[in-house]
Amino acid sequence: MHSLDISSKIRLRFPSVHSLIEGGLLTEKEYQILEAMHNENEASRWMTPIHWVQQIMRQVEEETKPTASLLNQFVAELRIFRQSLRKLYSYDWVCVPLVYTQVAALATYSFFFFSLFGRQPLLPEIESGKEIDLKVPIFTIVQFLFFVGWFKVGQDLMRPFGLDDDDIELNYILDRNVRISFAIVNQLQESPMPDFENDDDKMWEEMHPPTKDGETSPGVRMPQLPHSKYSSQLSEHPPRLHAYVPIDDDRSIKDMESHHGCIGLKKDKKHLSW
Repeated sequence: MHSLDISSKIRLRFPSVHSLIEGGLLTEKEYQILEAMHNENEASRWMTPIHWVQQIMRQVEEETKPTASLLNQFVAELRIFRQSLRKLYSYDWVCVPLVYTQVAALATYSFFFFSLFGRQPLLPEIESGKEIDLKVPIFTIVQFLFFVGWFKVGQDLMRPFGLDDDDIELNYILDRNVRISFAIVNQLQESPMPDFENDDDKMWEEMHPPTKDGETSPGVRMPQLPHSKYSSQLSEHPPRLHAYVPIDDDRSIKDMESHHGCIGLKKDKKHLSW
């Protein structure tokens, strides 16, 4: 519902709040409550579902009495979600003034219009028509590409939730959030947990191979993850410890420096690798 106010694509998909009922995102009773809230205060409709979530949390707290840490974490996440919605609403509400874009467009195009005349070389041979001006204003062309490119990018960033191809796809985000929400509630929470003890674990069998008696060996052998025929051809560069320390405990670093110098000290150092 909050996306209806900031996104043109969502507005075309759901022209009104009542169309959310046909999409299954809202019930008739919820719609009546939201309309009543909207008639009293237009700015409170998008915050009403968040208060419904808080009321559900209060009911769950009275019935199941969850731990304080879990409840505080849920309230903190809900507060972050509300702040994000309010920030999006503020960005859409307080737009860039139109005079800023007009001044930027006028300054950019006027600069290059006068550059066409102001940066032309004035040579007497060219003025008399005896020679042809073959000089290419490379720096002016580079400036034109950069300035006009930045100006076009700024125009696209003014309204990121518009109808352009480069704008944010809120339709896809809405569909994905609905699918993920139902997957978390209906599938992940109700799916049976696998039997970790009785299932065949290939990595565990490699670490503890069975003995002749049928029991697992006490020794632990670290398993190796398999490679495909493409990944096996890649060269591996494991990280190394780039620190050199003297191995000789009988001599200190100062004694080694005074006796051998820097070159001798490097020879006495050895590389440590994990």
